[in-house]
Amino acid sequence: MSAMLTEFTLANFKSYRTSHLPLGSLTVLIGANAAGKSNALEGLRFLSWLVQGQKLDRIQYAVNSAERVVRGRVNDLCHRGESNFTIGCRLDSTEWNELNITLNVRDGELHISNERIADLTNSVPLYELNQPSEGINTDVSVAYNNFTRGQNKPRITCSDQMAIFVQLDSPARFDAKYENSQKIIPETVREYQRVLQNILFLDPVPAKMREYSFKSDKRLQEDGTNLSSVLYRLWENQPENQQTILNFIQSLPEQAIDGLDFLFGPRDEVMVRLAETFGNNHRYCEAALLSDGTLRVLAIAKRSAGIAAAMLSATEGSLVVIEEIDNGVHPNRAQHLLASIRDIAEKRKLRVLLSTHNPALMDALPDAALRDVVFCFRDPEEGNQGNSRLIRLGDMYDFPSLISQGPLGQLVTAGVVDRFVKSPYTPEDRKQQALAWLSRLQEYSNLSI
Repeated sequence: MSAMLTEFTLANFKSYRTSHLPLGSLTVLIGANAAGKSNALEGLRFLSWLVQGQKLDRIQYAVNSAERVVRGRVNDLCHRGESNFTIGCRLDSTEWNELNITLNVRDGELHISNERIADLTNSVPLYELNQPSEGINTDVSVAYNNFTRGQNKPRITCSDQMAIFVQLDSPARFDAKYENSQKIIPETVREYQRVLQNILFLDPVPAKMREYSFKSDKRLQEDGTNLSSVLYRLWENQPENQQTILNFIQSLPEQAIDGLDFLFGPRDEVMVRLAETFGNNHRYCEAALLSDGTLRVLAIAKRSAGIAAAMLSATEGSLVVIEEIDNGVHPNRAQHLLASIRDIAEKRKLRVLLSTHNPALMDALPDAALRDVVFCFRDPEEGNQGNSRLIRLGDMYDFPSLISQGPLGQLVTAGVVDRFVKSPYTPEDRKQQALAWLSRLQEYSNLSI
């Protein structure tokens, strides 16, 4: 089976000093506004952008594009006072399962200063950038594993303006006498390319989803601009998807959605409209008149492979990232919305990463998913820096005590999760508390005698 993404890591990136984001089958990212959730997702987006073979000098132009990568200027990417940052990921493979890329900001421009793929079982990395560029130069030296004894590994020249692993996918890059290098290195980096290219980001912008779009569009854009096109292809060309789409849309309140219909423009454009019923009244409502919540749900239904454009077209094993899943969605339908996402994800073997502020959606999480909830917060233990941190609730020592106190959404609203995370009790703390209690009990007993 193909490899899957299990963890995203970042260091000195924006508000993070160092942290990692573990990824389960359903990971829900929660936390207060300005805690750093968006920064973590931007780091993941940046890593996915690098695999496209984009040159780093284009990052600034990508800031203002529809498929935006990061917010702000290049100098804003580094943590306070730093001149470099690192992003990376882990796969569930047994070998060569860890990728790390360090980028340096020099004279307002980005350069890759270190990059390697390695694992815990091999003392020598698959490859490593071991001689960064200087000044205006962009050529770097990369040592690669030739799978022979000896510390002196062969080197090749690469550009520090592109991710190194996208430059190593051809056997021709390596000396012909190292057959293992020619086979293993390209196979490994292609697997990383496949995994990272298949990450689907969805952050629908309703204002951009109310227009006609061309029927030829196959892949849903991040902002949902071509929503009507992708829904049309799913609805008309794959009838087995129709009920799945309808089930998903039923996370909307009040109206009963009977089906989808489409309007056509003179240049082979299409606009979706819903067939809906209020009481005994039946009508069609085109995208231009739909509410923000309805449009967001329609986009989610499509973007998540098997679900209506992406959850229906996503590659098996890929990661689907949906930011602020609950914007514009009625709280009473949060549970249905979440159940629909989980159902499609399980059928398509997807991993889903959601960010949310909605207590109702948190309350709707099944017990099995609570361990994979990741809480984002500003760490009070790190002085005035206010560094962002990520912690998986299931990794906390007192996780059982936390979830026994009530539904997650209520605990977040009441500040209980925040208190548990920022003032954790380790087993040693509990031991000391128990010993202190026994000591006080013994003193009381002696006084009574």
